[in-house]
Amino acid sequence: MKKRFKSIRLTVWLYFSIFVVSIFVLLWFTFSVSLEANYRRAKTKTISDIARYILVGWSSDEFTDTALDKLAYDNDMCILILDAYGSRVYSYDAMPASNCLIHGFGAELYRYRALAAESTTGIFYTEIKNPRFNNNTLLFVMVLGDRSDPGGYIFLNTSLEPLESTIGIINRQILWISLLLLFLGLGISYFLARLIEAPLARITKSAQKMAQGDYTVTFDGHGYAETEQLADVLNYAAEEISQIDELRRDLIANTSHDLRTPLTMVKAYAEMVRDLSGDNPEKRREHIGIIIEESDRLAALVNDILDLSKLESGAAEINKSTFSITKKIYEIMGRYTLLSEQQGYRFFVSTSCDFETEADIIKIEQVLYNLINNAVNYTGENKTVYITQLLVDDETARIEITDTGKGIEPELMPLIFDRYYRAEKNKREVIGTGLGLSIVKQILKQHNFKFGVRSETGIGSTFWFEVKGRVTEKYDDDDDLGEVQDND
Repeated sequence: MKKRFKSIRLTVWLYFSIFVVSIFVLLWFTFSVSLEANYRRAKTKTISDIARYILVGWSSDEFTDTALDKLAYDNDMCILILDAYGSRVYSYDAMPASNCLIHGFGAELYRYRALAAESTTGIFYTEIKNPRFNNNTLLFVMVLGDRSDPGGYIFLNTSLEPLESTIGIINRQILWISLLLLFLGLGISYFLARLIEAPLARITKSAQKMAQGDYTVTFDGHGYAETEQLADVLNYAAEEISQIDELRRDLIANTSHDLRTPLTMVKAYAEMVRDLSGDNPEKRREHIGIIIEESDRLAALVNDILDLSKLESGAAEINKSTFSITKKIYEIMGRYTLLSEQQGYRFFVSTSCDFETEADIIKIEQVLYNLINNAVNYTGENKTVYITQLLVDDETARIEITDTGKGIEPELMPLIFDRYYRAEKNKREVIGTGLGLSIVKQILKQHNFKFGVRSETGIGSTFWFEVKGRVTEKYDDDDDLGEVQDND
């Protein structure tokens, strides 16, 4: 069963809902759980700071009762200061008398004084419930002077306001706000989901058409940089797939054509040997020779297909060695002597130095053969091919193979190295299987050698590639094979 994933719209809704609920939980925890604790900590810190302020200013002449009165009034607290013997030095009630507990403690004051003196900091504080109003108050006691020999005591008392009703009101407000945020979030998420989903839906619709074989489809991803980038990649992929599909059809047509002709010839001449020339040695030898030639053509085609498949898949290994590519050119051209003598082809070889390179000698040999064979197939009626080696710089040599044929039309130049591409209308059926240039391309790419083609309609084409290496010897005059073209 095909696994179904959540849609973008549902996912955005879900995450927005989780976000709103998380905000609600956070607010609820802040106000319901931690508000009261934070309130008590703040009250304790405030009353502690006031006590220290009194402690510092107590010995100052400028610190008057009026300043203490204002301090108590501003902070809604009761202040009581006793001397070392427990006598009142200062007293002020900012709270109603019924809320201020320190003045009614009596003997309790002595116990709190003792607790403060026994503490390591000289400070004692606690919460005391007001029996009349059933609310909590905060009592703070600090020793004046040394704990072992106190000079007096500061008592501070302030009411702790009940927060239950306040927290309840806040929680109700948070609930309404959260519900409002939830509905607002769902609306916004729906709108955002549609905006995000729209280009993806368009791309998906186009992709479905492409999957059904329509490679002319255009992907529209406008709206976001990422979807536009995705659409550009898919448009490029559609173009490439379209070309591959066209090449596939060409492959079937070309391969069928290339296989059908020699197979027909083999079958026809085998039947002739069986029925007509079996008793005639000369005819039998001629017919069997044709069968062998056509079998060789079949073998060459199959080998080229296998070689190209290995190169494209990366299965073909590169075994590099150092050799003279100049000498390799002359060695290969020596094998075309028979073609020159029997069919009138002319080969002009031009070199200016002996150049040594490091590469797979077998594969570079295959490159040279394929390019020369391609030039032979497509050269003009004068049957002339030029092979030139020239220096790009001290470490780079360029080998050019030029024919004098009809040339390549500009719009076909990008396709010339594609697999199974063949310019049938220009081709002289002499040598090769139609896969040579594709093999050249893959070999040179594996070597990281530059290559290319330039052509002019009606004049001819030049295929070239470059190799890295070094010059071992410079020539004063161009060497030649067959006929010599003087480039000077």
